[in-house]
Amino acid sequence: MGILLLAFCIFAMLPVPGHAAGPDRAEQLSGYEATIRGILAAGKLPIIDVEYHHGDKISLSSLLGRMDANGVALTWLGPNEKLGSEESLRQYERYPGRIVPTTVHGDGPKWHGNDGQFLESLEKDAKSGRFFAMGEFEARHYPSSTNDRDVHKPVDSEGMQTIFRISSETGIPFLLHHEAEDALLPELERMLAKYPKAKVVWCHVGRNRNRATWKRFRDVSAVVEFLQKYPNLYFDIVQSKPGSKYPGTGQVEGILYNAPRDPIEFLESDWKKLFEGFPDRFVIGTDVNTGRFPQYDRVITTFRQVILSKINQDAAARMAYKNAWKLMTGTEWKD
Repeated sequence: MGILLLAFCIFAMLPVPGHAAGPDRAEQLSGYEATIRGILAAGKLPIIDVEYHHGDKISLSSLLGRMDANGVALTWLGPNEKLGSEESLRQYERYPGRIVPTTVHGDGPKWHGNDGQFLESLEKDAKSGRFFAMGEFEARHYPSSTNDRDVHKPVDSEGMQTIFRISSETGIPFLLHHEAEDALLPELERMLAKYPKAKVVWCHVGRNRNRATWKRFRDVSAVVEFLQKYPNLYFDIVQSKPGSKYPGTGQVEGILYNAPRDPIEFLESDWKKLFEGFPDRFVIGTDVNTGRFPQYDRVITTFRQVILSKINQDAAARMAYKNAWKLMTGTEWKD
């Protein structure tokens, strides 16, 4: 029996076929922890950015400079399809203790074209043990300031079924981009119920881009409903600055803010109660890509001044870094 157990342990440590052995996980976590504790020791609230869109036009040294200036400890670095998941591992090797290996994002032609090889490669990556998270996968997506994608890949489509299943089987979280139109909520709810072990981070909560079609998500009540109903659901927070309007409708999209004020906005009382009432269900993601890189400082400043500074310290710490830590490691942060 002892020999069989030893053989099993040796087999479990072998890399997945087709993949090189990854970095030592304990060493990675030690480096990440040291970075976070260093920022805490300096008297600043650390942030883990769970949503960074990495291309090849912004240098990682530039990103690290912005992270340092803004107290961002770690970044889940999700590469685009062109670079592939391996790029995140390469950047981790350059910047251990700062970059969290994250698989490719699902926002390009291979993802939207239902490329079977893309999904097969993604599954191998996610199951290799080398990645802490998967990237952002688009379901319904409106055109934005940096792209013209007007697409709808249903949340219960075959490709999305694969993502939910991978998350369920591995425990690895993933990010979901899905515009909260009333008519499109059932497809998401079906998947959240079908895959209760999937770790789903629904991106950009606190946003409403079309009051005519987003009636349920006009205020905080729908968020509360979903959080109570689906314990596997998390949210990252809208990155828009207070008072900004979505060009597609001309409507102010940040519904968690009061009417525009100067110099900064204040958090709506209902949203403050939400964040303090469900402090373990929200994370911070910049949603910065090549085109939005100049907004990095502004996005982090908005999170700090308008949200994190307006809620109690426990909720702020959980939202800023503790929840992301638990999602990526499966363990609670230890104070």
